[in-house]
Amino acid sequence: MNKVILYIKDADNVFQQVDLFDDETISVTSKIQDIRDISKVFTDFSQSFTLPASKKNNKIFKHFYNYFISVGAFDARKKSEAVLEINYIPFRRGKIFLNGVKMKNNKPYAYNVTFFGNTVTLTDLFGDDELSSLSFTSFDHNYTDSNVETGLTTGLSGGDVIYPLITHTKRLYFDSTTPTATTLDGNLHKGTNQNSQNIALEPSDLKPAIKVKKIIDAIESKYGIQFVDSDFLSTTPMDNLYMWLSKNKGILGGDEGAEDRIKILGTWTNSSPTYLSLLFPDGQQLGLTGSLGSPLSPASTIVYTLQIVPDSSYTSTQYTVQILRDGNVVAEKINNIGTSTTSITYSALSGGVSLASQSHTFKVITSGQAFVFTPTLTFTAAAWSNGGSEVWTTTPASQNVLSEIIIADQMPKIKVIDFISGILKMFNLTIYYVDDESDADYDKIRILPLDDYYDDNPKIFDITKYIDSSEHDVESTIPFSEIDLEYEKPKTLLMKQHEESFNHIFGDEEFKPIDVDRGKPYKVKLPFEHFKFERLFDEANGNETDIQWGYSAGDNFKPDADATPQPTANYQPILSKPLIFYGIRITGLSGDGRINFYGNGVHKGLTSYWKPSNTNENGTSSTAPAFTLNFDNEIDEFNLTDYDGTTNSLFKKFYQTYIEDAFNAKKRIFKLTAHLPSSVLLNYKLNDRFQIGDKVFTINSIDTNLKTGESKLELLNVL
Repeated sequence: MNKVILYIKDADNVFQQVDLFDDETISVTSKIQDIRDISKVFTDFSQSFTLPASKKNNKIFKHFYNYFISVGAFDARKKSEAVLEINYIPFRRGKIFLNGVKMKNNKPYAYNVTFFGNTVTLTDLFGDDELSSLSFTSFDHNYTDSNVETGLTTGLSGGDVIYPLITHTKRLYFDSTTPTATTLDGNLHKGTNQNSQNIALEPSDLKPAIKVKKIIDAIESKYGIQFVDSDFLSTTPMDNLYMWLSKNKGILGGDEGAEDRIKILGTWTNSSPTYLSLLFPDGQQLGLTGSLGSPLSPASTIVYTLQIVPDSSYTSTQYTVQILRDGNVVAEKINNIGTSTTSITYSALSGGVSLASQSHTFKVITSGQAFVFTPTLTFTAAAWSNGGSEVWTTTPASQNVLSEIIIADQMPKIKVIDFISGILKMFNLTIYYVDDESDADYDKIRILPLDDYYDDNPKIFDITKYIDSSEHDVESTIPFSEIDLEYEKPKTLLMKQHEESFNHIFGDEEFKPIDVDRGKPYKVKLPFEHFKFERLFDEANGNETDIQWGYSAGDNFKPDADATPQPTANYQPILSKPLIFYGIRITGLSGDGRINFYGNGVHKGLTSYWKPSNTNENGTSSTAPAFTLNFDNEIDEFNLTDYDGTTNSLFKKFYQTYIEDAFNAKKRIFKLTAHLPSSVLLNYKLNDRFQIGDKVFTINSIDTNLKTGESKLELLNVL
């Protein structure tokens, strides 16, 4: 008979040994992966058991039974840390949940509790928190043309944040034909005559993405936990895995009902009596400079006229234009985007006010949807000392009301626990706390692909002499007929086109073993959406380019009624579920193969960019990339080959071995009873093997009476 000891951490964060009933049965069920529920990671849990309402236990659960007392009373809404020991040797760490108290004669008699293994604490820690609650301040950056260009070509923060070639509205294409006035916008070709703003990629077409590993780092930081993984999280297939920061459909910051968004167009300052400049947030001097000649006389007048022309795709948001002098609003105009162009004029200097004493700021503010607009500022200086006047006019590049990218604010809507669960399901990972104090990773959380977990130095325990051989059951391992591995239902244009053409959702997998007709389909569904990307071909000659892009649009075709010829080939943007993809930096674009990018008021031919991809690397004509985010075997969108059906899909790399073994006609679940000694109970891990006679088995689950050592075993024969 074993002696079972239970410790519970009290309100003072001190572990207290609790009293147990002498005849109370405490049974703990241990399993990490159930062959009948392959998408879930399990933990230790006990059937409910009771603790006596002794003086010691009453002190731990103090006043719970008296709802009139709240200050200092035990809070049963939360689990309490606990440790189970067998014969004073640690068996399991976890948490105790107080289910209730049994009263007799108006006094507490017994407390009913349940023990949970440590992995369940992740759910407690994360709660309903969303990714937007995490801190990413080191990755926040100004939303400027220059930063978007850097994010697209080389990456920000060492490549931890990128602007991948995924557009939310504009449909991209490549045509090296000399453009005409009727050329459709979105042409990426950078040729001699490709300098019209509407036939290029613009900063407002893109949204940022952050490395998945940095999201995991932020989770560790906030919740005080540490994942260890034998390099799985920090190297392939995770090292260049990104999440697209798209919390709203369309342009960055375009969600309705947001906080006020302010775009500071610039501040007019005076550096000397003969020099004026307008500096925009990214440091441009946009032509509004000039020599005043003779200093202004006391009777001089300076007039600002600021014109705002909203982009034609935004039609409903109210916005405000302001001119501020020394921080105070001196001119203001409110308008609706769809109404008309807004012009605001302010006489900045007249009647002897010193030029050097003035500072003017120009703002556009919206309390709803962010929008793109083009500002034109006219500066008129009149009544010079010599009787003359001068006018400067500048038209900067189109602007976005959003002025700073706060990474947390741009996170797609998803709970932390759902994000972690999605990553576990994507790569068929198992996760567990390291309870072995002799392990260098003690008290950390280990994450491993399931196949690696079962191959992680398993021990073999010969339990032949402990088995009750009087009876046992043998059952099939297959409670379902097929396994479907799926992403969220796709909504984007290319995904819909693929489904319509092939009657199959790109990237999903259906594993249907031959001659199996029992049970229902089992679904492994990720909380992420999946994109099909497109490699562009030159429409002028059919040659392939080195440009691949993604398109987050597809609700409805949206032709421009004023275009000649029609249509403009843009679709309405959609709000996708969180998108996970690989980012691959493509370099060496040259000549006509460069990307036409319009930013900071000029066109550039970009020679590099971040390619969104479903593969972690570029394959060769004969060698498939090491990893892909497709569950099934799909044609590589960039190399346009399926490598003779041997792509390294998620199913092939992370699910196939386990699932095919489960569906093997010789596979069985053996249900046996054993009386395991403490030498086994205190030392086995769930990836170890049990040997019975000359047969070796893996562990599906163990239900153990800790006092008697009697264990109900579910074992799987090793083939």
